[in-house]
Amino acid sequence: MLHINHYYQPDSLEEAWQLRQKRGSAVLGGTGWLRLGEHTIQHAIDLSGLNLDYIQEKDDHFLIGAMTTLRELELCQPLDQVFDGAFAEAVGHIVGVQFRNCATLGGSVYGRFGFSDLLTLLLALDAEVHLYKEGWVSIERFAVRSQEADILTEIRIRKNREIAYLSERLNANDFPVCAVAVSKGKDGWRCTIGARPCRAKLVRLPEDTEGCDEFAIRKIAKKAAAAVSYGGGMRGGPAYRQAVAEVLIRRGIQALNAKGGQA
Repeated sequence: MLHINHYYQPDSLEEAWQLRQKRGSAVLGGTGWLRLGEHTIQHAIDLSGLNLDYIQEKDDHFLIGAMTTLRELELCQPLDQVFDGAFAEAVGHIVGVQFRNCATLGGSVYGRFGFSDLLTLLLALDAEVHLYKEGWVSIERFAVRSQEADILTEIRIRKNREIAYLSERLNANDFPVCAVAVSKGKDGWRCTIGARPCRAKLVRLPEDTEGCDEFAIRKIAKKAAAAVSYGGGMRGGPAYRQAVAEVLIRRGIQALNAKGGQA
């Protein structure tokens, strides 16, 4: 159950940041994940009045506000068209529609949860997060840090990568056993492995991944899957998760190579 001792709805990001400096403070997204456990927040900061719920398409990138819901990401046609349905695939299995109507981009990313489908996807897309005081930070750097007393305001995703997102779940709306995103761009191939069940981690794939044969793809997938560690849990042990990751990476590479062949 979630307990809140002091609740604030600031009128500006500066006021929100000042409140965030209080001991025991936390920023509220949709509070979907917070309500899953026993939490007491001394100072709860609600950003819902700061107009941070938007998806803006620019010439070469998207800007997405931190209070944008997972459901809005799932249904956004421009995102769907540019990234070949990857966002809908990544968030469409999360719990249920009612949950996705309240859970937010900012809450999902800032928490850096080990089970996060969204963090896995954004790492492969080489996205950037904007923190109110610090400014723009690559999500690769952001993902490995501890939580800071700052405010995540928006995320920037450039339109310079093709991507495939895959996950394996025991049930349709369960947390993933393993999640994988494979992407390619002018700077090479990226692969992220999430739900290990640890935090998603980036693996670089060889430059010659594009157009390689089936034997080479299997070899690349096996090496990439072995490059990270795995933990156990109710959804599977380390060996099982690694085996699943290997299969998903292989399928992701195959999907992008097939797409390139059709261009």
